[in-house]
Amino acid sequence: MSAPSDSAPPPSRKNPLIWIAIAVALLILFLVVGGERGLSRIDPAPEPVPEQAEESAGTIERSLLVPPGMRARQYIEQLRAAGGPYPLQEIHAKALSYSSEGSLADAHLLYFFAAREDHLPSILVMAEMSDPTRFRAQDSLLDYADVIQAYKWYQRAADLGDETALARVEELQTWARDAAGDGDPQARQLLLNYQ
Repeated sequence: MSAPSDSAPPPSRKNPLIWIAIAVALLILFLVVGGERGLSRIDPAPEPVPEQAEESAGTIERSLLVPPGMRARQYIEQLRAAGGPYPLQEIHAKALSYSSEGSLADAHLLYFFAAREDHLPSILVMAEMSDPTRFRAQDSLLDYADVIQAYKWYQRAADLGDETALARVEELQTWARDAAGDGDPQARQLLLNYQ
């Protein structure tokens, strides 16, 4: 037996970078060619909604795409530009209108704006949206009740002298005692506010 000679040439290896470069080139080509085909199936961007189409006798124009809350943001911007005092009753009425047509983001923003200006009916709506004893997902922008927010808004209304809010603060305390006994962490956290 003879030992392999050291003079034998090493086996030829192909550079793996060439294959990677070819794969990248094919991917780019696919994206360019395939991307153009995909774009032909996408509808063009919708035209922006004119301000005059904001409300049309109670009907909802579903063919126009308006980002959630955009109408309320524009309205609030106009209010701020005009300066205070703000027409809080009118803002609340507009929020009710948005809520009844299903524009929960617009309604929520207007209720919040008016509530921060100490408009009692708006404060109570904000509290009820978060109240676990009154929560209805179909009427709220929230996915679930937030007892701490409910307490905060009810307490604010109570501080303004609203008797309904005082009763609701007590109802929340009763709910929290029961729910904390069942292990609800939000209820336990709320009970700390009553100590």
